[in-house]
Amino acid sequence: MNPIKKFEIEREELIASYQHNEPLKVAAKNFNVHSNQAKYSYNFSWMGRPIIQYPQDMIAMQELIWQIQPDVLVETGVAHGGSLIYYASLFELLGKGQVIGIDIDIRTHNREAIENHPMSKRITLLEGCSISSEVINQVKEVVKDKVLICLDSNHTHDHVLEQLNLY
Repeated sequence: MNPIKKFEIEREELIASYQHNEPLKVAAKNFNVHSNQAKYSYNFSWMGRPIIQYPQDMIAMQELIWQIQPDVLVETGVAHGGSLIYYASLFELLGKGQVIGIDIDIRTHNREAIENHPMSKRITLLEGCSISSEVINQVKEVVKDKVLICLDSNHTHDHVLEQLNLY
């Protein structure tokens, strides 16, 4: 068997086995609780911008972007802009793609840092509520064939559900 195919099969089997691995599930839950309390995700940056993400989530998003090859990635929630820069740099490597960052309040210092970053050519910032008709219409103007949506703004049930329904 092809070694790459063998590795992929092994990886799929490992991933499938995790649902039955109780010690791993307990450890993951404990890590999630304690790392959130300690603000562990605040310790990272990408190309000079703080990125409030877990490294394993960044790797997972890279895998999705590589597999899906979207034309546009829409992220709700901008914060310091590190994830926008991250996604834009991945698109730069692909030679295509645009990132739309939406936030209800993009602070001036963050906007300036994002707009002056070398990856800014692949980033569009929209200030407003991600579920407002005005913002939805602005997103529709940019959207192409393949879109990947990353919802990371208001984490309430009702807001996320509304985003899912609209996007």
